[in-house]
Amino acid sequence: MYSNKLAEAFAKASETDKAELAHFLANNLDSADHAPDSARVREYVAAFDRFAAPREGERF
Repeated sequence: MYSNKLAEAFAKASETDKAELAHFLANNLDSADHAPDSARVREYVAAFDRFAAPREGERF
């Protein structure tokens, strides 16, 4: 059981859902130089996955 609801949501989210959120963040938060960059979007998705990784005492 996760103690962090956001981490739990990322753990349960599909890759498509995470990619859509990553695109939204890139388009709305990043500078214009990086927003359309697919590498930036992949970095966001990887960050979501790291955030969703179970912490000590948590499990899927």
